[in-house]
Amino acid sequence: MNQLTVPTYGRPAEGDCDPYYFQYTDLVPDVDIATFLHTQRDWYGDWIEGLTPEQCKYRYAEGKWSLAEMIGHVMDTERIFAYRMLCISRNDQNRFPGFDQDAYARYSAYDSVKPLDLANEWRAIRSSTVYLLRHTTPEMASRMGIANEIPVRASAFPFIMAGHVVHHYRIAQERYLSNV
Repeated sequence: MNQLTVPTYGRPAEGDCDPYYFQYTDLVPDVDIATFLHTQRDWYGDWIEGLTPEQCKYRYAEGKWSLAEMIGHVMDTERIFAYRMLCISRNDQNRFPGFDQDAYARYSAYDSVKPLDLANEWRAIRSSTVYLLRHTTPEMASRMGIANEIPVRASAFPFIMAGHVVHHYRIAQERYLSNV
């Protein structure tokens, strides 16, 4: 990708999103979010690609997602949050529903997807997010909407998505890969 020419957006502040999401946004370093998303696409994709099929199938406890399903959850969530960001930035006044992450994992096929395919899917999804951000003006980014019955600003989503990846990467290191 060419050099990103995205306006700089500040970190989400109180009132920009559900306080729950600060557990993710607080994991994002104080850097340009567009550059961070772009860089994160590459290192997370490379990490996924380096996993073995056995690691991807591993579950650290009965009833928990496999590592591949957790990666799939990250991708599904990225898609949903990017869609919300798109809609809210375009001044869509609809209310966007929540989603049941466990049902999404249960009814997905991620558990049978090879690591290389997971990595390539991740890179495609994140590339789409980066382009969405590149073409979001400050006015679009400042717009508020309702998602999961909570007000949210379009500009909060890139930080939430970036922090969500960091959160699940840490879980993978602590609960999945330390035991395989």
